[in-house]
Amino acid sequence: MKDHDLGRRRLLNAAAGAAAASTLSAPAVWGQGATVAIKLASVTSMSGGFARYGQELQRGIDLAMAQINAKGLEIGGRRHAIEQTVYDDKTEAATSAKLVEKAVTSDKAHMVLAGLGSIVVKASIPVAQRLQFPMMTHWAQIDGVFAGQKGAPFMYGAMAPFSHYYTDICRMAAGFDNPKVKTVAMITPNDELGVFTAKDYLPSDVRKSDLELVAVEMFPPKSQDYAPALERIRRKASDMLVINCYTPDIIGVFKEMQALKYFPAMIVVEAPTKLHESVGDAINGVFAPSFWDPSLDKTKDVWFGSSRDFAGLYQAKHGEAPPDFVAACGANNVVIYVEALKAAGAIDDPKKINAAFRAMNAETFFSAVQFSDDGLNRRGGAYPSQFQGGRPQLVYPADSRTATAVHPYPGFRKA
Repeated sequence: MKDHDLGRRRLLNAAAGAAAASTLSAPAVWGQGATVAIKLASVTSMSGGFARYGQELQRGIDLAMAQINAKGLEIGGRRHAIEQTVYDDKTEAATSAKLVEKAVTSDKAHMVLAGLGSIVVKASIPVAQRLQFPMMTHWAQIDGVFAGQKGAPFMYGAMAPFSHYYTDICRMAAGFDNPKVKTVAMITPNDELGVFTAKDYLPSDVRKSDLELVAVEMFPPKSQDYAPALERIRRKASDMLVINCYTPDIIGVFKEMQALKYFPAMIVVEAPTKLHESVGDAINGVFAPSFWDPSLDKTKDVWFGSSRDFAGLYQAKHGEAPPDFVAACGANNVVIYVEALKAAGAIDDPKKINAAFRAMNAETFFSAVQFSDDGLNRRGGAYPSQFQGGRPQLVYPADSRTATAVHPYPGFRKA
């Protein structure tokens, strides 16, 4: 995508007379009058370190807008259509916060999708609180970042909390044989992602699975100097290595591992996005938490139907299957937001809209949705997946898996 910085893209209004639909209600009859525009502001990373996420998220947002506008959206007895403005925050937290405020105060947006990654979104949560304007993140999940708004949230995240990220992966790992997985190490940046995971989340998951955390090594954010931390971890000879960082750093760490010829029995990465394209077939056998897959079709909504239906629309639009969960995440955010507006019966009453978010107990094609008092979706799922044939496949638990886990990592070298 190009020229998205403050660029405006408008989709066609829904045809007059189209039937409206809601996750929670039956189709309604259109009221009289012209279509009302809903201004959606997408403050995201179209450039910078998280651009690969931002561009894929936008694919999902665009699909959701097309579906909703085509099917017809009725709120408060009037028909509406969503129009979008995309703001490029360049993966900069301060820039993101400024653009979020501009979207609400100057541009009078009705819907704000605010920032990508907890280290970016952290700067926008105080803006949402100060403006008392409910908004959603594109993708941010670190519990500790959202904790500051506990009891009075205005920023909502639809993905599973980060404290759930590695829970099932550790449980799965404890059941592996030949070789057994008993010890765990983690390499991570010294930022919000790394500090909260190292202090609380991973140690808890490791203890619950009767594993032992033998090392946590941190590198300075944006340093791209991973060798010293990896050398210290290698000396610990752990059975499982968690590479807890975003895609650009995951690629850097993995290539350094290739240079060092260091591959433990089990390797876990924080996210699967665009890894095969950068690392190649060496990524096969690596595990990652995943939050959606076309096969997870237990939940549905009226806009997309099931996960398989979403995947079919993505395939038809882009000529390829969704590479991971990211585009589905973007579409899911729009669907949830629209349902909050419908429940509120208004697009310009922040108090009612926020109350609708707080009261929501529903489902979309992506997952079940119910926000806790910190704004995170505690009903979201995190499923262990593994790269096989260049794509992440669900491998745990048994009733959700699409493939059998391969263990150990094919390039495993015993220390």
